[in-house]
Parts: sequence; structure tokens; C-alpha cells
Amino acid sequence: MSRIVVGVDGSPASEAALRWAHEYAEASGGSIEIIMSWNEHPLLAGISETLGGGVPLDQVEAQAQVLLEATVNAAIPDGSTVNITSSVISGSPGDALVDAGVLADVLVVGRPHRSALRNLGSVAAHCARNATCPTVVVPE
Repeated sequence: MSRIVVGVDGSPASEAALRWAHEYAEASGGSIEIIMSWNEHPLLAGISETLGGGVPLDQVEAQAQVLLEATVNAAIPDGSTVNITSSVISGSPGDALVDAGVLADVLVVGRPHRSALRNLGSVAAHCARNATCPTVVVPE
């Protein structure tokens, strides 16, 4: 049984990656672990909140969870029998996916349409360079 890790961020490219991972899981009898990562950036939270701006960290994580669920609902057909787990992780998306991919058979990420073939996008390029498992980059 294949263990498939897929990174999502709510974009059309990540929906395409999740659809590809789902089709691969159906064909191979695999399971999917969906990862959404968010950064604890000071402009989003922390010190900005103290200064009267920004978003509290718990709200950022809650918004990420809502976006993750919306992405899953958009990409995975109703009635799917594939075993799917998901998690929201604090940290750099590329690092979070590479770490999750250590025990995976394949890591799947999306590539935005605007990226040229030679320019994968920062997260996809990071995963392709650093993952210890095969990495599939799915175009939008």
C-alpha cells in the first residue's frame, strides 16, 4: 500500500495535485496524507497583534484548517473510499512537506500555471531538490 503525501494551500494548483494524488491512491490502493502549512510570520501575528494589527495565531491556524477542508471538498469526489488524513502544520511549507515525505512512497505538489517549466515555484522546487522520496509536480 502506497503512502502518498500531498501539499495543499488552497490554490488551483494544489487542488490539481490533490486530485492526482487521489487518482494514484485509487489505482495503487494507497492512502493519502494531506499537509497544509502556515508560517508564524510577524506581519501576520505575534508582534503585529500586540501593535494593534495582524491576526492572532489561533485564528491563522483556524483559517488554514477551513481552507484545507475547502480544498479537500473541491478535489476529492463524494463517496471516495481512499483512506485520507490531513493536518495543518506550523512552519515553512517546503520543509514541512519534505519532513512528512521521509516516510512516504511519493510526495505530490502542485505547480502554478504561471510558472514556466524551468521555474517550478519555490515549494515545488524545494521539495524536488530535498525530498528523500520520489516527488511528483502536477501542473495547474
